[in-house]
Amino acid sequence: MKLIQKHFIKGMQEFELGSDDIRVRIKTPFKEKQISVVLSTLNPEPVVNKSRLEFYGRVKCGPMLSLYRDKPNKEDFNAFVEALKKQALKEYNGFLGVKGE
Repeated sequence: MKLIQKHFIKGMQEFELGSDDIRVRIKTPFKEKQISVVLSTLNPEPVVNKSRLEFYGRVKCGPMLSLYRDKPNKEDFNAFVEALKKQALKEYNGFLGVKGE
C-alpha cells in the first residue's frame, strides 16, 4: 500500500507499506531523502500534532513518521493509517511471540 502526499512549499513525501517495514521518500525543492522504518519499532497509536499525524517509536523519543493529515484526501489517508496501525501492531506482537491479531 502506498500514500503520496504533496505540500505546496515543503515538497512531496511518499510512504510505501511493506510486510515488515515502511519505506519513506521525502523530496523537497533542494534535496531528496529515503529511509526505512521497521514496523515492530513503531507505537501503533499515532499522535495528532497540529496539521500532522505522528507515529512515535516504542523506544526513541521523537516522531519516527510524520504525515500531513487528510492528504491527499481523507478516505485514502484514513485507509493508509489504519493499515499502518494494524501492520505495526501485528509486527510488534510477532516480535514478542504473541499469537493472533
